[in-house]
This record gives sequence, C-alpha cells and structure tokens, in this order.
Amino acid sequence: MAHLTMHPGAGRRPLLIVRDGNLPLIIGVDGAGRPRMARHMGAGAWSDTDLSAALPIALPVRCADVRQAPDGTICIALAVQEATGACTLLVATWLPAAQDDHGWLHAMRRLSVVAGLPTGTCITRLSFGPLQAGAPPLLLVHAGQSTWYCNAAAPQPALRALHLPEAHAHAIGNYRQPGIWALHPYGKGSALRFAPLCDPFGWYVALDYPDLPAHTSSVLLAPGAMPNVPDLYAAGERIVVYRGGNSLPQTVARVAGARLVSSHVHDGADYLAYADADENLWMVLRPHRGAWGPPFLLTRRRAVLAIAGQFIHAATIEEGRLEVQRFTMDGLLYSSEIATVDWLAP
Repeated sequence: MAHLTMHPGAGRRPLLIVRDGNLPLIIGVDGAGRPRMARHMGAGAWSDTDLSAALPIALPVRCADVRQAPDGTICIALAVQEATGACTLLVATWLPAAQDDHGWLHAMRRLSVVAGLPTGTCITRLSFGPLQAGAPPLLLVHAGQSTWYCNAAAPQPALRALHLPEAHAHAIGNYRQPGIWALHPYGKGSALRFAPLCDPFGWYVALDYPDLPAHTSSVLLAPGAMPNVPDLYAAGERIVVYRGGNSLPQTVARVAGARLVSSHVHDGADYLAYADADENLWMVLRPHRGAWGPPFLLTRRRAVLAIAGQFIHAATIEEGRLEVQRFTMDGLLYSSEIATVDWLAP
C-alpha cells in the first residue's frame, strides 16, 4: 500500500533509483546482501561503490527502504541480519543526494541504530511514510505478526509497538499528526480510514475517504501541496486522487486493476506510474494547471523510476545486467544503456 521504491521483484535483486541533480543514482543489494551504489558519470560510464564496508554493523542487508523527499534529500532504513536470523535496524535521514562516494561512505558510517527491537527479531519489511515538509519521517517496521514504528529523525530513534487494525493493507504517515491509513475491502466496495497515533494533547480525529473506486486494492501516499497533509491515490475500477485531504476525489484514469508504483512532481506537472496485470509499466501526466492526459506505455517490464533533468529514468536488472532507460517526458524512449557494474558479486 505504501509508496515502495525498493522491491525484490520476481527473481530480481532489490533495486531503487533516486535523482542526483539531473542524473540518476541507483542503489541495489548484491547476492551477498551488500548495499551497492551506481552513479552515472556521463558518456556511458558508471561508478560502482560497495557501501557495505562503511556500515556500523558489517552484516548482510535483509530488507530496506529508501525515500527521496521533494527537496531531494534522502532517508534510508536498513535491516541487517545475523546468521541466527536476528536483525538490527539502521536509519539515516535528510542525506543530500548530491555527494561523492566519500560522502556516501561517511553517511553509512553514521547510520543510527534504532533501539527497542526485541532480541532475536527477524524484520520482514520496512516502509517509510511520505516525506513531507514539516512532518517527521515515520518508519513502519514489520516482523511476522508484530509491528513497530519510529520517528527516524529523532536524536536517538526508538521503536514503539503498534497494534494495527485488521485490514487489507496499511501505511504510516502524517495527516497534521502521525497516524495510520488502513484499507478495508468489502466485496465490491472498499473503505479507507486514517486514524492518528496516540496524541499527548488529546486531539484525536479519524477520517474516511469518500467515493473510493470499487474494488480498490492499491493506494499510494505522496507529498502534496498542503503542508503536512499528503495527496492520496487509490486504484480499483478506476484511478483517483484525493488532493490535500479527504474531499471528493479527482479521476486520474479510467483503467481497472492497476498497481500504483510511484508519483512524481516535476516543473509543476504531476506524474503517476502504475503497473497492469502483466507488469507493463504505464504513466499518466497532468500538466501544471491542466487535466490528466491518457495513460501511455513506458516499458513492458518491472522497473524503478526517477525523474531527473528532462528525462524519466527507468532502471531494472535483467539476466544479470543493470539496464537504465531514458524516456522523454511524454514517454518516448530516448536512450538505453547497460551499466557496467558488478551487482552479482558473490
């Protein structure tokens, strides 16, 4: 349900992409669980940096989430795993994307260990909420049937146990105050509710999102124009967006069965990427002060996306190769290159 930028994919290694100025910056995990970083150096050249030696705990990465805020800074969460299966959670927030390899290695050395994880816990999933101006970066931590959350930017981050409501999917974030979104499918109908976490001042406001598309199964939270209130995309028999609250939604595309992948704002225009049942990747564009246009096909395989400069960058690992494609802003393939990096090192 949450905006996941790192995913294993079917038979593929975890991969994510962010923007570093006008160029893509790609982070992945190799076969030995080592975090790796590839930076485009121009003229078809790529750097390949092993970040694992700089981690404060030299263990393989089991799962991760990395998000980029609208201002370009990056939040990272890594669960590193001992041979027994027990994990340690490491976080860093508001890292600049535009730093050299030395800067990234320094940032990895300064990752904070999050306290409060019970001894022996094996983390199965990490998920940041949307990164919004003026709101703390909240991290949701899953381990089997247990769930915790933390403010990853706290001086000494610590986990708090969280009892999630029974629902199809959950996401954490801020709607003026920290809280949880829960999606409840009811046959053809669906319900989506935001409930705040414990508030020390006693302000507790739960809210529902009206007029959800029938058979809603995918929801994406994204930073919006209103401070501390995210935009929310929902996909079922159609795709809609709730702008800056829970008023009636706007229709984005009349397509059914979409899996929402990512959203971007670039030069005032909104971009929404989604996958269909065959994992073809589509994009919908709304120009500044304009209407949503028809969906256009981006690529026929699963990929991670970032908009940097005047291009849409799509990265994927296929047959042991890291391929990066560049598309124009209206979806035409501009170039494709194989990044010569050793992601499959043993």
